[in-house]
Amino acid sequence: MKEPREVTRQTDPTLCDGSLNLSGNLPPIVADVFERRYRCALSKVMTQEQLSSLVGSHRFMGTEKDRRAGSGFASLRLGSLPDISRIVVTNGTQSAIDRLFDSIAGRGGVIAVEELTYPAIKPMAARLGIRLCPVSIDDDGLVPDSFSDVCKRDKPSAFYTMPTLHNPTTATTTLERRKAVVDIARLNNVQFIEDDIYSILPLDAPPPFATLAPEISWYILGTAKSLSPGLKVAYVVAPNSAAAGRAFWPGVKSTYWMPAPLNAEVTANLVLSGHANEIVGAVRLEMDHRHELAREILDGIPVTTNPGALNLWVRIPKSGARLEIARLTQNRNVIVGHGDAFVVGDRIPPEALRVGLGTVLTRDQLSRGLEVVRDAYRSVLEPSMSS
Repeated sequence: MKEPREVTRQTDPTLCDGSLNLSGNLPPIVADVFERRYRCALSKVMTQEQLSSLVGSHRFMGTEKDRRAGSGFASLRLGSLPDISRIVVTNGTQSAIDRLFDSIAGRGGVIAVEELTYPAIKPMAARLGIRLCPVSIDDDGLVPDSFSDVCKRDKPSAFYTMPTLHNPTTATTTLERRKAVVDIARLNNVQFIEDDIYSILPLDAPPPFATLAPEISWYILGTAKSLSPGLKVAYVVAPNSAAAGRAFWPGVKSTYWMPAPLNAEVTANLVLSGHANEIVGAVRLEMDHRHELAREILDGIPVTTNPGALNLWVRIPKSGARLEIARLTQNRNVIVGHGDAFVVGDRIPPEALRVGLGTVLTRDQLSRGLEVVRDAYRSVLEPSMSS
C-alpha cells in the first residue's frame, strides 16, 4: 500500500516561500474525512457513469441529478426543498454573481451593496458598467434605515448582500432587521442577490432573505467555504423557473458560468449521499478548535468574530495602525489582510485587520501566525507589553 502523500495547499504565488498566509478566507483542509468521502464520490463516477457522455457536452443549467443535489444543499438553509426547476448549477459563486449583475442591472444600472463588500464585486461591476451604492452595516448587520435611504436616492434594481457571517466583519444580520429590509425591498421593487456562502458552518443562523421573500430573491449557496474551494460548484435558487432561464441562458454566448461536468457530478454525489454533511461537520469541528486557539493567543485584543466564521476581524483603536501592524507581521513572514480592499466608493477604510483561521494547514502554523499578530499589535498599540 502506498504511503499517503503529505497534505499541501497551493498558496498565493506572490508570497515568499515559507510565509504563513492568514489573509485568505478558506476552510481548513480536513483530510481524514474529505479524502475518504471525495474518493468515494469520485469512484462512483468512474465506475457507474458513461464518461464519454458525462464530458461530451456542457452542463447547461445542470442535469436533473445536479438540480436535485442543489435543492438538497440549499434546503440546509432554506428549511425545505426548493423545486428543482428553480435551481441553476454554476461553476462558482463569482460566476453566478456576474450573470445576475448583468441580467438584473446591466450596463448603466445600479446595485446596492454593503459598505464593505466582497472585493471581486468592484471590478466586476466596473466591467459591466454598474454603479455600486453602499449600505451601512454595524455589529448587528445591515442597517435598514441606510438601505431605505439608498433605495430612495439611488433606486437600485438589486441588493447584493452577505447577511450571514459577512465578509470581512463576520457580522450576521438579525432576524428583526432582515424582516425590515425585506419590507423596504418589496416597497422599492429591489431584488436580493443573496450570497450565503458562509452560512452552512454556524448552527443558529437566521433564515435567509430567500426564505422571507422568495419571490424577489436570487439565493446563491457555494461550496467553497464549507466543503472545499476547488470543487468550483455553486447552486443558485431563482425566484421561479422562468426567471432562472432568462438570467442564465443568454450568458452561454459570452461567458462560461457552467460547471465542469466532473465537478458537478462528484459534488452531486457528495450531497445526495449525505457525505457532504460529514465534511461540513469536520470543518465545523476544526474551526471550533481554531477559534479556541485564537481566543487564548489574542486574549485582551479587541477581536470580533462569530461561531463558524473563517476569520477574525481585529479592530484597531488608532488611525493608520492597521497598515503598520500588517507591515510588521509581513516582516516576520505572516500575511494578514485589512479592510481597504472591501471599501465601496470613497469611504474611509476601517481601522481593522482580517485574520483568516482556515487557510494554513495546521493548528501549529495558526498558533505561530497568531502569536506574530499579537506581538505586532502590542508593539504598535501596547509597546510596554512587548518590550
